[in-house]
Amino acid sequence: MPGGRRNAVSRTGPTTRSSSGNASSVSANGRSNSGERANTNNTDDKRLEEIYSGRSLAPKHIPIPVVPVDGQLSFEALSLVVSIIAACLQLLNLYRTVWWLPNSYNGYSMNFYLIDPYLLVFIFTMVAHQFLHTLLRQIIDVSLPIQSAPTKLAIRNIISSSLSLAVKSVLVWCLYHMAERHNSMKIFYLCYPSLSIYFVMFGIKTAPFLDMFSCGKEERKTKYILDKPLHNCSLNASAIRAEVSTLRSDFNRRLKRALFSSSGSAYVCVVAPIIFVPPHLHFNVLWVVQHVILFWLGRICAYFAQVYPFRYCDELHRAAMHLGRWIKIENLDNHIQVQPWNDAVLWPHGSIVEHNEEIYRSEGLCTAAEPGNSNHSRFYVLFNNRVTLLSPILALQLLLVNIQLFILLGVTEWYQILSTILLLVIHYYTLFKMARDFLISWKVYRAEQIIQEKSQMVVNPIAQ
Repeated sequence: MPGGRRNAVSRTGPTTRSSSGNASSVSANGRSNSGERANTNNTDDKRLEEIYSGRSLAPKHIPIPVVPVDGQLSFEALSLVVSIIAACLQLLNLYRTVWWLPNSYNGYSMNFYLIDPYLLVFIFTMVAHQFLHTLLRQIIDVSLPIQSAPTKLAIRNIISSSLSLAVKSVLVWCLYHMAERHNSMKIFYLCYPSLSIYFVMFGIKTAPFLDMFSCGKEERKTKYILDKPLHNCSLNASAIRAEVSTLRSDFNRRLKRALFSSSGSAYVCVVAPIIFVPPHLHFNVLWVVQHVILFWLGRICAYFAQVYPFRYCDELHRAAMHLGRWIKIENLDNHIQVQPWNDAVLWPHGSIVEHNEEIYRSEGLCTAAEPGNSNHSRFYVLFNNRVTLLSPILALQLLLVNIQLFILLGVTEWYQILSTILLLVIHYYTLFKMARDFLISWKVYRAEQIIQEKSQMVVNPIAQ
């Protein structure tokens, strides 16, 4: 038998090569139809060319199942109901009465005359303005045809400006009447934290106040669907880095808006009633503070589950697979060949390059990241595994539910039982969505990891 070395053909299946105008197929064991050992040097060279050009380095993305996600209007409506329930429960914790006792002078379960009506209007306006804005946008989208896009945009801008003016007018009116009834420091405590945090995060823009999750004009430089960016699956290293930069900006924008919306909702609904409690009123301070913390953490999990759904996390994961990362090497053997890093090359796994007088080794099926770039490294670490982003939020939600179950076993007061049960029902819905996304992500990631390991086994021996 003629001698010959084992090569890429035995791993990649049949290939074809032409000689003198006649095509002769090469089988998977490396022999031609005539029974002779095929010359595979040209095949290896072609495979190397494909690897370093990026064609063989493209990560294999597997189809993901369709996971239902709450629409923006549904989520805002649910958030409105949840916020109203939380505010009512906090008012119950503060102004409850012993109306069931035979010698009680109270005919109602709460001392309603102690509650400032302007505070109630202020709270409702703050938690309802995003729902109203989303509802009006949905009505415009349904009413106007697709062809009238400029008209639709103009009407949207007019309605947004009008709604913003109306909301600000109602809030100023409430603050004016509240200032006449209460100490000016209470008005300061009510307004200053929210305003200061808002201006630090968003500046003087009013768009985030009305619509927390839609993307602006400057953020539509990539393909979007339902205000979520789409992965382009490019083989160009520069395009991959540009896409990662866009996705990273979108992720940070969603993070800021989710944190502000959840914290603002908790502050207005469950902290503001505490600020305006009459001095002579006695209440269970520990229970009231506990209600604030549980509702605030629950809102954070709910907003995170909405702005980072399964489909969105999958787009980030796919981009991270194309991006890869570089690991700094401290001690390198002298006999290992080192190449200068080229920003136009899509590097295969295990490549060793030099950049800014440092030595790096690539990690991942392909690597388009810049060596030493901390933003690229963080992006890869966070999103290379699909469940990395979902795990801490799911753990927090599980902890919240378990704590509330433990609290429910020890409470005896009727208002405490009611408050705990209602918050549990609200948090169970968020837990269901997050657990579903986590389980699907975990199963899809395991299947995808097997495919990537097989692809990497094919690419690595040829590239070496």
